[in-house]
Amino acid sequence: MTHALPSAADRRLLRERAGLTRAQAAARLGVSAQTLRAWERGRSRPHGRRLEAYAGLLKELTREGAGAGAVDVPRPVTATPPADAPSPVTAAPPAEIPHPVAATPPADIPRPVAAPPTTPDSAHATTTAQAALAPLTPPAAEPLPLPGPPETAFATLYARAAPGLLRQAYLLTSRPRVALAALLSGFRQAWERWPEVARDPDPEGWVRAVVHESALSPWRGFGGRGRRAAPADAGQAALAGALLRLPPPHRRVVLLYEGVGLDLPETAAEVEASTPAAAHRLLHARESLTAALPELADLPDQLAVRLRAFLAEGEVPGRPAPLSPETALADVRLSGRARTGAALTVAGLLAASTLYAVATTDSTPPPPPATEVDGTLTPAPGPPHPATTRDRPPAEGPGTGPGRLVPLGG
Repeated sequence: MTHALPSAADRRLLRERAGLTRAQAAARLGVSAQTLRAWERGRSRPHGRRLEAYAGLLKELTREGAGAGAVDVPRPVTATPPADAPSPVTAAPPAEIPHPVAATPPADIPRPVAAPPTTPDSAHATTTAQAALAPLTPPAAEPLPLPGPPETAFATLYARAAPGLLRQAYLLTSRPRVALAALLSGFRQAWERWPEVARDPDPEGWVRAVVHESALSPWRGFGGRGRRAAPADAGQAALAGALLRLPPPHRRVVLLYEGVGLDLPETAAEVEASTPAAAHRLLHARESLTAALPELADLPDQLAVRLRAFLAEGEVPGRPAPLSPETALADVRLSGRARTGAALTVAGLLAASTLYAVATTDSTPPPPPATEVDGTLTPAPGPPHPATTRDRPPAEGPGTGPGRLVPLGG
């Protein structure tokens, strides 16, 4: 029997609407929280009894949500009517309702963003956050083909994703060389785990998550590689400076939501935060950016327009252009072999030092110290010493012993 599962974002929303934490849901399924997180992010899929148990839990959560009057996750049907809409008692239903595919929502209705209303206060706060979020419609995600052998597929992925990921890493750090190092680190890890990346439904998203985490790592940016540089264009420099003043979690959320075009559940899943937390980070980021860039107050959509324009055609200062696909593939292979050789060298040195220490260590225990008995030191116990002439008793018999003393005649 085949169990159909909702999309990865819908699985997360069903759990959050039911008020279950990831640890609680994982305990009900008998798996770890990391495994459930991979299922909710679409990185892996359950099989066998786990698939049956997970599908049953999602169906149960769907029925509970429907019984509580919640909106079905895959297709939100209800929406808040506009202020100028007629009363539902006297107004006839519009003709578009029987055909939801052809219906177009009013322009002033914000894009629905689902969140788990666990308490009345959190539900009110989340509703307020959703009402304030009205970005541009994200572009349709185009499937990324990865044809041919691993080398060809890697080159296809790199050629398509590397320029945009380099600009994203720069906007997160304002450090050109750190951005380039984070880009190479992301594709290096992708090559090392290529079978997993090739099977991922969104390979570019897999690499993007690694690049963002590498760019924001506190170990990056030491020495000359951490010097900041501003773009030559004044508008782009102001945007990069305003983003840099945000906390790193807010900076990453606004980049994914406004620049990359992910929806709120997908953004929350990538930054490993709850949907309400991601919504509030985005609201605070917008307030800070509006204060730093007053022109965004009248045109809120300009933030998404400017971010996407920079990610498409922006120039990273210092011109640290990404390597060509062939050079990048050679670099990741060389670095992989270098790390393998370094690991083998370290293991060999450790083994040699251990053998040398064992060979040069005297394992004979030292003799115990001498003890004093009645004021006389007695020799310490130990193996018997060979007897010497001085220690032997005097022999008896003729011709033995010291010479006889003969008196001299007078």
